[in-house]
Amino acid sequence: MRKLIAVALVATLGCANITYAQEAKMQKTQEVVKAGSLGGFKGDSKIFSGEVSVKMLFKSGDYRNYGGGEVTFSPRARTAWHTHPAGQTLIVTQGTIYTGTKAGITQIAKVGDVVLCPSDTEHWHGAGLKEKGVHIALTHEKDGKNVTWLELLSDAEYEGYIKEAESKVKQ
Repeated sequence: MRKLIAVALVATLGCANITYAQEAKMQKTQEVVKAGSLGGFKGDSKIFSGEVSVKMLFKSGDYRNYGGGEVTFSPRARTAWHTHPAGQTLIVTQGTIYTGTKAGITQIAKVGDVVLCPSDTEHWHGAGLKEKGVHIALTHEKDGKNVTWLELLSDAEYEGYIKEAESKVKQ
């Protein structure tokens, strides 16, 4: 009897033209999101300074309230000031990432380091003056929203924050 039900289910799924991802969701099994399948984009100059590219890795879903993307910053590239209503986690995978808050604290994160950003903290992050940086961003959602973009960080502000953070490392 079980074999008959399984055959009927397979036939039904085939006839309904259900994708593997949809079938995986129905079966409550794991799903593989193929690299590049969600696309990506170049950073908009309204919210990024310099060359930034974002590759989408996965979207929020039924059992997770966050999405993920790989963000690549060319030297001197960075985000605008922004906040996340439910926080953000950054995992540095290449180069160096600098991150600063409105409180004036700038920190340096290297490959393998993780940046934990609490909800509603005004911050920016990006590469250094001479080296690119790449991180995976896990951005949590609250009420369907994951970020509030604010003003751009000026070149002078950015350079000052970077130099201050580097001088503290050398001490």
